[in-house]
Amino acid sequence: MAAKIKKAKGIDKWRKKRYFSILAPKVFQERELGQTLAYEPGELNGRCISANLMMLTGNIKRQNINMTFRVNKVQGDTAFAIVERYEVVPSAIKRKVRRQKDRIDASFDCITKDNKRIKIKPMIVTNSMVSRSIKSALRKEMIRTIALGTRTIDYDTVVIDIINEQFQRNIWASINKISPVRSVDIRIMKYLGDFTGNADAFIQGVIGKAKIEEKKREAEEVPEEEAPAEEEAPAEEEQETTEA
Repeated sequence: MAAKIKKAKGIDKWRKKRYFSILAPKVFQERELGQTLAYEPGELNGRCISANLMMLTGNIKRQNINMTFRVNKVQGDTAFAIVERYEVVPSAIKRKVRRQKDRIDASFDCITKDNKRIKIKPMIVTNSMVSRSIKSALRKEMIRTIALGTRTIDYDTVVIDIINEQFQRNIWASINKISPVRSVDIRIMKYLGDFTGNADAFIQGVIGKAKIEEKKREAEEVPEEEAPAEEEAPAEEEQETTEA
């Protein structure tokens, strides 16, 4: 009789995993964002977790904003995260854009005082319909104000000012001199990493590029001149023929 072969019991991989707490950065008083499982602390680096801003601040007016955090440091059973992304939900943006209003968008990179590269996507809603030249002036001034202003403050301050809407108020104060605007919003702010180049030259490049793009946009939007109508050739006189 053949001997029975005993199957080796499989090792439960889940039992080897440990729980790690993920904490928000200091701008959110290092509140716990949640817990996650991992074998080793090193596996947590780069892991992302999302949270609604209302849950972090207790302010119901912030329920339309989502925050994404990314783990960048682990100590023991605790993982520390930085702000990776700030985003206003699309439905909230749509509610702000109404009839007889113009929406002006932009998307560009900035460098903070502590040399962090971030992408910012601001949006302006005007009080009424405006001309192409006004839209162009508003967009250029918005980009200039954000690019230069971001360079004077560190990344954490950028995050705090956007959440508290001080960042948006600074933009509004600058562009409202050109034409009255209804609102200024930061639709998306995303952390891209450390910047190692010449930050001041980069910022001037962003501002210069905005001017060039506006000139190009204005040229494309100018309606083509109607071609002059072709003159009709004079009708040949019909020669009457008479039968002999």
